[in-house]
Amino acid sequence: VTRVSFPDGEWCDIKSEFSQEDLDYITNSMMKARFTKDGKEQAESEVSMSFGRQATLERAIIDWSFKDNDKKVEITPENISQLRSKYRWMLLKEIDRLDKEAKEFLKN
Repeated sequence: VTRVSFPDGEWCDIKSEFSQEDLDYITNSMMKARFTKDGKEQAESEVSMSFGRQATLERAIIDWSFKDNDKKVEITPENISQLRSKYRWMLLKEIDRLDKEAKEFLKN
């Protein structure tokens, strides 16, 4: 587990490495976004990347400090999707760094 601390004092604990199950979930989320409701494949678009980022955060976030009226905000896909972009981008950047670190480990 890695803690990502934000300048405003908030924090998120994220997985330091994804399992195969996590990676499959992320990939499947992106693939589902490639198809229209009638089952026809769409062209690659921002939509599938957006679904991939959301799925990545859903699988990565383990705990966080966010509160609403002094009550801890539950970690749900809906609440993750409501994260402000300043938090989302810092989390995704750290997840990317950890992923590269894990791949470098395999090279040695």
